[in-house]
Amino acid sequence: MKGALQRTIEAYNLNCLHYAAKFADYAPYVEQVQKFSAYLQSGDRVLDLGCGPGNVAKQLSMAKPLSIEGVDLSEKMVHLAQQNVPQGKFQVQDLRKAEFDAASFDAIVLSFSIVHLREAEALAVLKKAATWLKRDGYIYVSFMEGKQPGFEKTSFSEQELYFNYFREEQIKKTLEESNISCVRIEKKDYLEEDGSATTDVFVFGRKTR
Repeated sequence: MKGALQRTIEAYNLNCLHYAAKFADYAPYVEQVQKFSAYLQSGDRVLDLGCGPGNVAKQLSMAKPLSIEGVDLSEKMVHLAQQNVPQGKFQVQDLRKAEFDAASFDAIVLSFSIVHLREAEALAVLKKAATWLKRDGYIYVSFMEGKQPGFEKTSFSEQELYFNYFREEQIKKTLEESNISCVRIEKKDYLEEDGSATTDVFVFGRKTR
């Protein structure tokens, strides 16, 4: 039987264009990325973990010149990301197994990428990402609250994807244990096609030491 992440990546490979089109200019997400860009400086080295089709990387690079790298387990998504941000460097890689030099990035982005991981995996990724962040560097983490984990169909995919849901306090505690102070937390309701709502959470953090 296929694992949850493998099934999810296969669904993304099949539906990457639908996903990219749906969220390329999705105003609530673009707004958060623009807010995060205000913390960055021209020339900053930025790592996008679970970069998808490069939507966030493109929005950040439009705000100011940055050195952007990204990884994603979906080969089709990485191909799109490279097209969307030609000056960036993107590669197919499992973010759970990724390795980078300590304190080598000015900013790290995890835009709805931990939502496809089991709880222990997601928290381990956050802790590892913190080690790659420079002192006074910034991290962007977005995730959802409000449901039980499991497989779901979405507006961009007929194939089911695995989604996990987290609590703000849980993510904040993990970041603080990794010397990252939360400087901004916002929540926005995301309306599903069936009329239900989940809560999107956006956390900006700064590494203090």
